[in-house]
Amino acid sequence: MPTRDPLPPWPPEWPEIGNAIQATVQSGDWGRYQGPAIDSLTQHLIELTQLEHCRLVSSGSLGVELALKAAAVKPNDRVVVCGYDYPGNIRAVEALGARPLLIDADENGNSLSAVELERLAATRLERVSAVVVSHLYGVPAAVESHHQICKQQGWCLVEDACQTPGARIADRPAGAWGDVAVFSFGGSKPLTAGCGGAVVSGEGRIASRLTAWLDRPSHAAPVSELQAAALLPQLQRLPRCNEIRNQTLAEILRRVSWVRESLCGPPPSITCYKLAVLSEHRDRLLEALRKRGIPAGPGYRSMHRSRRCDKFGDLTRSQQLGEQVVVIDHRALLAESDAREWLIETLEQVRVV
Repeated sequence: MPTRDPLPPWPPEWPEIGNAIQATVQSGDWGRYQGPAIDSLTQHLIELTQLEHCRLVSSGSLGVELALKAAAVKPNDRVVVCGYDYPGNIRAVEALGARPLLIDADENGNSLSAVELERLAATRLERVSAVVVSHLYGVPAAVESHHQICKQQGWCLVEDACQTPGARIADRPAGAWGDVAVFSFGGSKPLTAGCGGAVVSGEGRIASRLTAWLDRPSHAAPVSELQAAALLPQLQRLPRCNEIRNQTLAEILRRVSWVRESLCGPPPSITCYKLAVLSEHRDRLLEALRKRGIPAGPGYRSMHRSRRCDKFGDLTRSQQLGEQVVVIDHRALLAESDAREWLIETLEQVRVV
């Protein structure tokens, strides 16, 4: 393992973040219920998504729960979730007394299968009220198809864009395909304040419900002024960070054959949050990567065996993803110049796939 980690740190050590926080402290805004940084962050997210409504919340996980609640999901409703997804999305469904209905991931990707969702729609199964779709690891889900199916069925589409801020999918920003969408500012995310999130929507009725639940009259699940101050400089750098990650990925795929051949679905094409590969020898691959100083971890756990969820169809792809996915952290993909060369040369040394 290298004596000095050559990769950029995360959270980032950009001076403008410290300057923004210091200015907030000096102005006294850090102790206010809502100051200019919160207002500015809200407006920036509205502009980023080209939607009318945005509410900042204390976490992306709570954001998904609030989004489902605002979508009028009721106890005993069914909510469609991919069998391979962030576990908090399933818990958000359960928190409302609804029942997760698992369908499989795309056979060539890692997000909700549009083919399986279409098959589900054809059955006209009762009590389905919403669909949660996540863009995992920067690989866009087939959200255009999901949007069309949900529109035809009268289902609410909740778009989990926590891993894709600043991305565009077809002709819309990530987050603008759903009736309501969620972003996260958790400690590992491309925009980080340690915790926090946002719920965005173009639907006035959804925004009204969020306001009714969150304003009591002060905000019930707020982001602080200090968090907002730390996030604003990151938003300014986000396009460049996304560009760097995509450049690093392109170079990895050009030079490292085992990564190219082991990709979990198509190359991430929008924000390249993390680099996901499939390996039948996951634990050995993780050991080899970590031994060489590359930040990596296992993917999410598949829910194909869960007794708490209803299931539709075969969850074989979800099971495979849960057993084989290895993800290389997004801070590695922010490497440039000598650090990028070190990353690629180190990956070339790995032989366990």
